[in-house]
Amino acid sequence: MTTANRQATPGFSLIEIMVAFLILGLVMAIAVPSYFGIVNSARARSTNASLQVVKNEVNLYQMEHGKFPARLVDLVERPKGEEGKGWRARMDKLPKDAWNNEFYYKVLPSGSKHPYELYSYGVSNPEDSTPEDRISAWE
Repeated sequence: MTTANRQATPGFSLIEIMVAFLILGLVMAIAVPSYFGIVNSARARSTNASLQVVKNEVNLYQMEHGKFPARLVDLVERPKGEEGKGWRARMDKLPKDAWNNEFYYKVLPSGSKHPYELYSYGVSNPEDSTPEDRISAWE
C-alpha cells in the first residue's frame, strides 16, 4: 500500500484532544473558585438571617423576664428552678448556622458594648476561628 492510496481515518489527533483538555482546564480554573465564593456568601447571608431571628427571641425573653437567658437552650426548654417561672417556649428548636454548627451565646457583664455575644463561627471550626471569621448578630 502506498501513501497515495491511504485514506484518512476519522477521529481526533492527539494535539486536538490536548487542546480540548487545556480549554476545559482553564474554564474549570475560573468557574470553580467563583462557585464556592457564591456558595459561601449565600451561607453567610442565611446564617445572618438566623442570627437575627435568635437575637429577636433573646430580646423578647429579656423583655418578659427582666433578664437575658443564661443559655440559648432556655428559649426552647424550660429552665430549672426560679428561672422556669412564667416561662414559655420561644421557639420550636434552635436554628443552626449554614454549616450545621450551633451558635455561640454568652451574656456579658453590664457596661459592655453589647448585653450578650451571639455569633456563628462561620466557615471555620470553633477551635480555628478568629474574630474575622465569625458572623455576629450585632453586625
